[in-house]
Amino acid sequence: MRFSPPFASKTIRELALSLPETYEDAPWGFPVFKVADNRMFALLGGADPVELTLKLSPEEREIAHLHPWVRTASYVGRYGWITATIEDAEALATALEWLRESYYLKAPAKLRDAAFAQ
Repeated sequence: MRFSPPFASKTIRELALSLPETYEDAPWGFPVFKVADNRMFALLGGADPVELTLKLSPEEREIAHLHPWVRTASYVGRYGWITATIEDAEALATALEWLRESYYLKAPAKLRDAAFAQ
């Protein structure tokens, strides 16, 4: 996978908006991705480096913190959110998987079942 900060932001945005009933908002001046009835599942910040803030399960959060480019999110970290600083293709690939998980955790059951039915 190639990498550049604009490519990373574009890829994250495309994946987030491809999930059922998602939309982009900017209540704090940067992109926030929400699902259904205003449930936030990701925040996209920074241009270089790109930062993605997501909600993860306790198990995945523990694994995420093993990466040097992951930290507990400001303000919402106590609720299970992390911030990933994305500076290479490996971090981007991992963050995209976490984006799917964050959507899964925040979306209503009927939406997540439809999004992940295979």
